[in-house]
Amino acid sequence: MYRAGVLCLDGVEISTTGGHYLAIDMPAAPYPLGGEARDVVDDVKRLGGIGVVAHPDSPKPELRWREWSAPFDGIEFINLDTGWRRSMQTPGWRGRLHLAQALIHYPMRPSETIAGLLQSSELAYQWNAVAARRRVVLLAGADAHANLGVRGGDPLDTRFGLPLPGYVPTFRTLSLHVRPDRALTGDAASDAALILRAIRTGHLYTTVDAFASPPAFEFSATNALGTVHQGDELGVGGRVTLRVHSNAPSDFSTTVFAGTRPLTSDRHEQEFTIEGGEAPAVYRVEVRRPGSPVPWIVSNAIYVRAPETKTKPPVRPPATVSEPLFDGKTTNGWQVETDSVSRAAIEVATGLLGPELRWRYGLATSAPSGEFVGITYTTAKGVAPNNRLSFSIRAEHPMRVSVQLRNWAKPAPERWQRSVYVDTFEQERTVFFDDLTPVGATSTWKPALEDVRSVIFTIDTTNTKPGTSGRVWLRNVALQR
Repeated sequence: MYRAGVLCLDGVEISTTGGHYLAIDMPAAPYPLGGEARDVVDDVKRLGGIGVVAHPDSPKPELRWREWSAPFDGIEFINLDTGWRRSMQTPGWRGRLHLAQALIHYPMRPSETIAGLLQSSELAYQWNAVAARRRVVLLAGADAHANLGVRGGDPLDTRFGLPLPGYVPTFRTLSLHVRPDRALTGDAASDAALILRAIRTGHLYTTVDAFASPPAFEFSATNALGTVHQGDELGVGGRVTLRVHSNAPSDFSTTVFAGTRPLTSDRHEQEFTIEGGEAPAVYRVEVRRPGSPVPWIVSNAIYVRAPETKTKPPVRPPATVSEPLFDGKTTNGWQVETDSVSRAAIEVATGLLGPELRWRYGLATSAPSGEFVGITYTTAKGVAPNNRLSFSIRAEHPMRVSVQLRNWAKPAPERWQRSVYVDTFEQERTVFFDDLTPVGATSTWKPALEDVRSVIFTIDTTNTKPGTSGRVWLRNVALQR
């Protein structure tokens, strides 16, 4: 919608176990999104949204991104919250002096002061490793909270915080400049679609407006196959000519990169061309003011790609031995586990494809505080030498179910899990034990399979709202190797 002439797009920041993830252009999710980063990335993509890694190089461990193999769509190359946190953690008197000077200068030059806290990072190397394989959009995040924590640098700690920087100076510090396919019309739905398409395709660049404003920037590449602009892909077709145009002041310098390697640097012309290579490459541009640790302008990439050779993706060898955990007649070996107020039941039912386990559940309606409902199969002799659990599963509504292994190590049991997406129609699922991750603190990263005493299917408030009830059906549950 338009509010006071500003087109507003809805989005959400999702906390995962591997960092924070921004989702836009997405309908309402059928269940809460959370848990492992790879699962959240998968859910956002399934729902048709755009997913952006938020503050990936934050000095706060729980905010820093760790799931670099996940197929995210974009990454925040610059983040104002990260700049503040890094400044807070700068050791020695120089760091404290810099912060004190920032507080003094803020009332006179608020946006320039905010930008002055930005620091360089190594994100270019991580981004390039991914961009060499697929498109990854570069963006910036204002991450505005209008509160600065003075203890630990956490802006959400309102007990010891200052009500600054304000939203207006924060939004004036940096911006994204999008190149839509056509002019905006004033119709919110149509214009939103144009802007979101431009974001998806990387037709945008980032500028730190506090350094200089207004910016103007163009970046294109030409070879025998044609001309493309930032965000686009160009086939291999002879030597590439790269063109850069900006309105950078004369003392600003422009660098063109092929991957992380500078093709040319310290260029001060507002318009120039350079020759790239003939081989596949990922090109991007930075424009930097003198002495600044971060660029004034960061372009999106132009991807020069060779035709893809179709290869079969690697697959695990099929199982040759299967040990059923459901006899098709009884619930022998299975039992229910819940918190003190949630409820669950398990029984044998007859489905269209044969006997199945029917799991009825109801999570308590209280505020989320560890509520769960689960069904457990006891494995008195462990699950070795098997290496996977296979099953067919469906539910009354789309949801996520956590598949877990548990041992009885002292002083407390330990668990490892893998979340699976469950739809309203039956699907076969296989969970490999070497793909499990710890639930909380464990003595080992991977479970000792001979010590496992329980196979568990769990529904909890990570991906299910309190008060939710329903049914899940399971067939062909088996340990395999």
